[in-house]
Amino acid sequence: MKMRGIVQGSSNGAIGCKMLLIFLMVTKPIHGSALGNVLRPESEPNLEVLTCPGKCVCQLEAFNELPIARWVNHMARDYGDDSFLQQPTHTKLATCLVQSQDEWQELRDYLPTDLQALILLYTGNVENQLAVNTSSLRPLNQLRTLEIRGTGATLIIDDPLEFLQYANFEHIRLQASDRLQRPKFSKLPSDDYEYKPPSELLPPSEYSTKYPLQFEDAASDIVTYEQHMQRLKQTRMPSFFGWGRLEVLRIVGCKLDKLHWQMFDGLTQLRDLNLERNSIEELPPFAFSGALQLKSLSLAHNSLRRLHYLGLAGLLQLETLNLADNRLERLSELSFPPLPKLQKADLRSNPVRYILPGTFWVMNDTRELRMGSDQAALDLRTWFIYGQFDSLNELRTLILGNVSTETLEQGVFKGLYRLEFLKLRGKIHSLQFDVFAGMEHLRELDISQCGVSELSMDAFMGVKRLKFLSLSHNNLTNIPHGLLDDQQRLEEVQLQGNQLKTLPTSFFRLPLVRVIRLDQNPWQCSCQMQYWKPYLTNVVRGPIVKRCVKDINGDPLSCRHEAPYETDRSLVPRCSNYNGRSVYYVLRKQLHCGDIQILQPPSHNRIGTRGLPLPHWRKVELHEEQSKKATPRKITHKPTKQRNTLQFVLRQQNQQPHPEPLELEMSNEI
Repeated sequence: MKMRGIVQGSSNGAIGCKMLLIFLMVTKPIHGSALGNVLRPESEPNLEVLTCPGKCVCQLEAFNELPIARWVNHMARDYGDDSFLQQPTHTKLATCLVQSQDEWQELRDYLPTDLQALILLYTGNVENQLAVNTSSLRPLNQLRTLEIRGTGATLIIDDPLEFLQYANFEHIRLQASDRLQRPKFSKLPSDDYEYKPPSELLPPSEYSTKYPLQFEDAASDIVTYEQHMQRLKQTRMPSFFGWGRLEVLRIVGCKLDKLHWQMFDGLTQLRDLNLERNSIEELPPFAFSGALQLKSLSLAHNSLRRLHYLGLAGLLQLETLNLADNRLERLSELSFPPLPKLQKADLRSNPVRYILPGTFWVMNDTRELRMGSDQAALDLRTWFIYGQFDSLNELRTLILGNVSTETLEQGVFKGLYRLEFLKLRGKIHSLQFDVFAGMEHLRELDISQCGVSELSMDAFMGVKRLKFLSLSHNNLTNIPHGLLDDQQRLEEVQLQGNQLKTLPTSFFRLPLVRVIRLDQNPWQCSCQMQYWKPYLTNVVRGPIVKRCVKDINGDPLSCRHEAPYETDRSLVPRCSNYNGRSVYYVLRKQLHCGDIQILQPPSHNRIGTRGLPLPHWRKVELHEEQSKKATPRKITHKPTKQRNTLQFVLRQQNQQPHPEPLELEMSNEI
């Protein structure tokens, strides 16, 4: 039950009405008793509603319903951690609307002392700016969650809030006070950091021989402690030193464009940090060295132009890194420090043109990588003997947008042995043979909207576990024979939106296929299409649903996730040479092709006990070998069994009456 505070009146009558309403809200009758008219308090915990200010709404709220909790739970699900979900059922929350500084000074003394969550929403204008000192919140020593939102508000950090666990600041200004106590270090974090990339460890001569590419030099800008303190006094950068219990910190849209290595010092419990939309242009060395237990870091929607490995140095527990929507143009081995536990990296909406070798050598456990921007095309290629994604041996998902390459060549995806999902968008003219070699775990391959016009016959060789293949909305005019001979687990093939006119019969021989999208192609219909099946081409896969087998009590015994397939007649392929009529209508009504023949793969194309079909290139080789070895041989005739011998033909002719010669008939007529 939620209990809301009521705006205090100025008259005694209003006060009396307020007291009566509060009394009715916190009490209820006892049912099923002779004392039905007697009222008693609820068993649930109650707020000190009498002290709730008039500009606030006080209520008991589930922690998972708080704005910051929704983000916390979202990030927790991203890296498979549900510890944040185990929160108390109810949280004592006060949500206050503040329009001026005077209103804040009036209501802060009336806030309930046992408050656990406070949300301040500033709705004033530029002339009446709000300034909240952290020292004014110290009497609320049971406060665990603090949120301040609103353009024009300022949070002055003059005293640490050591009891706070979750903090969310949106579109406000953060300012430090002169009386704020800052830590004094005897040495910089660089004194204990030993990692250096190969280009900085090896001599120039040896490095140029072993690594033929030269990398950009990004020297770190580390100053003395006295110089740094002088800069802090000039810029009045905030510091969260002393907020030792803080676990989640969001600073979004607060114009925090400058960071320093003391800002997050001492936050040993901090695990989620969000610094989005702050116009940050550069990460100073060891910017997050005071929060080494970070699991999630978001620097999205800023103005970062380059990355140096010292900026993210020391984050050995980091699992999620979001750098989307910045201004990064190139990545090299100097971009990232060792991130041994990184699971997800999001680099989308960065104008990255080149990925130099060694970029991801220190991200060996990464499972998901996203890249691509509309501002610049990503040059997808190999560098000498190096691939662009070397050492990402545990990667499961790779999504690349706006790639650009004339030919997707072999070696581009070298090292991605465990990749399961690959999605490409951009401009790719052709797919070379064995381009996906070694990707034995690949299950979904999406190369749509890339302008592909040529496919090698062996482009998908070795990808034997593929279940989903999309080549839709390209410029394909021909599908090579035997293209999918090695993909016996395919369930869905999408070829819609191309320039195809004919199709090999092998597409309808796949044993597990459920969907073959062929619409939006200029098909030239003929009786060769009589093996097409409408229950494969006119269907679409629906969303995944959970189906369970239940016992007599309705409890699930076993469950599985299935994707239902639904019929959609709008997906029917159509004939360009028959005025756009349906392929199946033309076959049935206009071509009169007769009964549909059931195609079976020839027995000589099967090998082993499993009956797996040979790939097309192997069929060609076997045919050539047999033609070379073929020699004339003596044929022995058996009259009792052979029906194609000369003796058999003559005997059959002697048993039939022969017509008279033409000359004899003419002489008789004469």
